[in-house]
Parts: sequence; C-alpha cells; structure tokens
Amino acid sequence: MFIANTELNIYTQKLSKKRGWWTPWFYTSSVASAKYFFKHVSRRNTLNQARQNISQHYDLSNEFFSLFLDETMTYSCAIFQTPGEDLRNAQLRKIHTLIRKARINKEHHILEIGCGWGSLALEVVKMIGCKYTGITLSEKQLQYVELIVKEAGLQDQIELILCDYRELPKNCKYDRIISCGMIESVGHEFMEEFFSCCESALAKNGLLVLQFISMADEKYDESRLSSGFITEYIFPGGCAPSLGRVMSAMAAASKLSVVHLEEIGSHYFYTLRRWRENLLKNQSQILALGFNEKFI
Repeated sequence: MFIANTELNIYTQKLSKKRGWWTPWFYTSSVASAKYFFKHVSRRNTLNQARQNISQHYDLSNEFFSLFLDETMTYSCAIFQTPGEDLRNAQLRKIHTLIRKARINKEHHILEIGCGWGSLALEVVKMIGCKYTGITLSEKQLQYVELIVKEAGLQDQIELILCDYRELPKNCKYDRIISCGMIESVGHEFMEEFFSCCESALAKNGLLVLQFISMADEKYDESRLSSGFITEYIFPGGCAPSLGRVMSAMAAASKLSVVHLEEIGSHYFYTLRRWRENLLKNQSQILALGFNEKFI
C-alpha cells in the first residue's frame, strides 16, 4: 500500500541505469518467445487498446467471477488476521484499511480509479457518508455496480462513469483518490501520464492511496519486455511495476511525494489459495456457464 501527498515534495534519486534487453541472456529468451513478445508489445495501453485489454478479462462474466471471489466481489489482495480467516472478512479488513489510510471525512469527494465490482464504493459511503465517484473500463462491472448501488439506495452519493483515467473531467477535483489493483493495467509507457492525471485530479492537500502488485526492481525490465502466462492468458497489456518505477514516474510527472508505504505481499498467498479453492469447488458451475476445461 502506497500513499502520496500533493503538498510535499522530496528529491528522488535517479535510479540506476537499466539493463538493456539486448544483452545475450535476455536476447536468447526474447527470440525464443518472439511471437508472444510482439503480441505483448502490440497490447500497449493506449486509450483504445486499454478498453480492449480490460474487456477481454473483466467482461468474461460477472457470474464467473462470483464463483471464485468472496461475497464482496473484491478482486485484489486481502489482509488476513489468521491464515484460516474467512475471505470476506479479510477483504473487508483490506477495504477498511484503505479507507482509514486515506483519512476520509464526510465532506470529502472520493475518486476510485478502477472501481471493480463496487465493494469499496459501498463501504466508504456507508461508513463515512462522503461523496464517491468510481470509474471503470468494464461494461459488465459498471452494470453490476449500478445495480447494487440502486439496491442500497445510494444513487445520490455514488456516481459511476465508464471512462479511462485519462478522460476524467478536467474541471473536477477530488479530495482523495484510491486505486486498488489498477496500476498494473497502466503499462510501463503510461506510468508518468497516470501520475500526472492523478495530480491534476487531486484537490489541495489531497491524498492518493494505491494498492498494487510490485515486481522486484532487478527483474522489472526482464518482466515488462517479455510475455509470460499472465500477460498472454490472464491480463493482456498488464505490467506489474517495480517500486522504483512507480517512484521515478511519480517524481518525474508530479509533485506528489510518498508519506506512507506498507508491504502486504505475504497475504496474497492466502488470497490466491482461497480463490483457487473456490474455483475448483465451483468447477461444474463454471463449465455450465460455457467455459471449457482448458479455460479452467
């Protein structure tokens, strides 16, 4: 978890020179997977391509995701108190942690970049009573969240928009921005633009709270320039950034500065294990939706 503030500005040291992908070892691996490498490169998250990349994964079926996620439909790392804790409770703890770290009060207007299936939207408005705007590129997610917001009677406080973070209204400012598990879909080439957009959207004294999967700095270039199983079959256009890349992009494109950092990676093991257990337990129902054995 990563929190940046609009009013602090610190000097960020220049990162060490990146290793070239043309070195003999990396060149060998890239030639062996040239087909997938160039396919990966072609999925760069431009405005048009980002919509396609998101739709390819998140618009599979809301019912499919409900068969392996918990009841809150939260699709990111939970925070467990004990390894055997109920997944729903662990996800709610994570959501409440994000809300607490964002220091939200009733007068605030919150922007969530990548609202998912609406778990944070409902919790923050019910808990705090603030105003909330959520954006997504997934039409099926939008339909799902609109329905649960209506069922909860929170339409006056929750606004949902089908748009890219680069298409946010220029005249609107938000007191807090939260983005959980979305920056991995930004892409290496657009990281500076992401932070520039966040800074532009933040009000004075605003806070940006991020939760993301990170890659080790020393493995980052190798990872982003190759196409593995995840980017080929799960998250097209995906790129888990290194902490160094996030820091350098933020420093280059904005006046945001880090005020808090917390590592929760150990909890992802338990989260993934629960998702796998649910997936296998509900395999017959997934097949009934039209997905085949190879997909599972």
